[in-house]
Amino acid sequence: MKPINLIQTKDYIASVIRLEILSGRIKAGEELTQEDLAETMGVSRMPVREALQTLAQEGFLVRLPNRHMQVMALNQEEIAGIFSLVASMETEILKQILRAAKDLTPLREKINKGIEFHFALANLLGNAYIKQIHGKLIEGYVAYAIESMNDKSLAIKVLQELLAAAQNNNEEQISKAFHAYYEIYAKVFTVGGRV
Repeated sequence: MKPINLIQTKDYIASVIRLEILSGRIKAGEELTQEDLAETMGVSRMPVREALQTLAQEGFLVRLPNRHMQVMALNQEEIAGIFSLVASMETEILKQILRAAKDLTPLREKINKGIEFHFALANLLGNAYIKQIHGKLIEGYVAYAIESMNDKSLAIKVLQELLAAAQNNNEEQISKAFHAYYEIYAKVFTVGGRV
């Protein structure tokens, strides 16, 4: 018997709205109302309200005085900053993994699996707190860029270089590789718009 994967309505609604924002179908500066979204999606207002609160906490929306929500506009520098922060965090995670002398096989197995590589990285560290922070950080812009890019060959090549640097315990090369990797994906949003 297969397990049933349940997703709460609010989480589903948040993921749909997040994708619409990331893809550019909902534009920066656009006002969103619970009533309009609930009607459009065919759901009650309560899960929409909760979804909008989640997206506000994640930085996708800002609450207006009229209780509507507005889609945040991030400039190129802010988006590049998000990806740079993730690169720095993952550099530190990998350095901690190496100091603990853990086997990197789970990472090698996920090198062609997009976002799964990053979840494997956090899992391998084994620190639940860091794993949770990392997961929140890569949700949204980072996950969208990684999953949406059609040609991942350059990114995979950089990850291979990253694992080679890890094998040699070269912290400087690990940092350079992570930053080069995330610069590829930051360009999804900063050069020529969306994927």
